[in-house]
Amino acid sequence: MLRHSMSIIGSVVQYLNPVQVPVIAFDQPLYAIAKQIQWGYPDIYGESKLVTMLGGLHIEMAVLKTIGDWLQDSGWTHALLQADIASAGTADSFLKPSHVSRSRHAHQVTACALYILMYRAHQS
Repeated sequence: MLRHSMSIIGSVVQYLNPVQVPVIAFDQPLYAIAKQIQWGYPDIYGESKLVTMLGGLHIEMAVLKTIGDWLQDSGWTHALLQADIASAGTADSFLKPSHVSRSRHAHQVTACALYILMYRAHQS
């Protein structure tokens, strides 16, 4: 079924714009299957003929997980706890992006706070 979908998308893109390489975004499980199809049939679905990529949510989750790994023992969660921004469990959950929007918001608040501190230090 996925192979058929990839063929149809390739045909449509080829019809609309013959020089365009089709780009398809998948959720993580479908992405894994699509990559196996690409590797199994490189002459039809090879990476030069069809670009497969993870969807935006999965890319964001991977980025948030990487940031969480970097911040693991930095004291960031303790700072959030002391500032009464989040409880201990919630602050720890920001390191693992199980709740993407909440984790994104925590990182945005942190980035804004650091920018304000940097700006104030630069002004004085």
